[in-house]
Amino acid sequence: MKNLPPSYLGKKVFIDGPDAKFYVVRYEEHVGKKKTHCLLFDQDTPVIFAVLSDEGAFLDSFYLSKKSNQASTNAVETYEEIVQRKKQYRVTQDDLRDALKPESEAKMKNENIMKHLVDEHLEDIKNQWPSRLLTLQKTDGKSEESLINEALSEAIRQANANKSFDFLVSHRYDHFVPQLGFVMEKYPNLLPQVTDYYLEYNETKIVKQLLINTCESVSLDDTPLIESVLTLARKIDHIHYSSVLKLVLSILFKRVKQDRKSSPKAWLNDTVHDKAIRHSIVAALKSKKTG
Repeated sequence: MKNLPPSYLGKKVFIDGPDAKFYVVRYEEHVGKKKTHCLLFDQDTPVIFAVLSDEGAFLDSFYLSKKSNQASTNAVETYEEIVQRKKQYRVTQDDLRDALKPESEAKMKNENIMKHLVDEHLEDIKNQWPSRLLTLQKTDGKSEESLINEALSEAIRQANANKSFDFLVSHRYDHFVPQLGFVMEKYPNLLPQVTDYYLEYNETKIVKQLLINTCESVSLDDTPLIESVLTLARKIDHIHYSSVLKLVLSILFKRVKQDRKSSPKAWLNDTVHDKAIRHSIVAALKSKKTG
């Protein structure tokens, strides 16, 4: 089974061995599926332009002080544009260090820090820019509960989910993709796209959590999306001999009992019309009681 395409943001590149000089990838642009244009930095200064393969091999590289081409010029210009746009958020180096901490440990001297972080994530998602915040989290982050990650969760709730998906994938922030389930009702066509993408790489854990989150938030009257969830759950079960269909049915049935005060059977009859799905549900219910 093939691996997910890599992101090189935050990676250290050593020159002449691991004890020698190293540079950090702080800018990348994916070119198709096989190549990535990168800028390698010494502190905050871009020093080397490199073209990397999907396996991490250097296809080309050179010092920006000695050479340039159209690709390197475009990369540097885009990076400089991003830097200029970041200045509007008024996030200091102290703020960035604070952003790596959970809220319970952060000093929060900047009372607007969360708004600034969310706004920066939103602009990065909108423009599909390489995120300095996620790069910082990858290189220096010690807590998954950091302000950076908390702000990203809020940005995902606000942003266009199609762009959020592309952004998270390009940064290999795949563990955040299931959060798209909470807004999937507005973007139902995205669900099979995300599912097919991860099943291609056998990443069923991500798909399973995405379906769970979707079931926890979808309107119980949204027949098309519910049928889509159940169809995808059945697909996973057929491929991996799992019980995802039972799990999502359990979540939906629990919500029906709590929110509708009616029986799951009555709700199923009114909501799920696809005969193939109904047949799969009956088989699942016969094998073991669900909900």
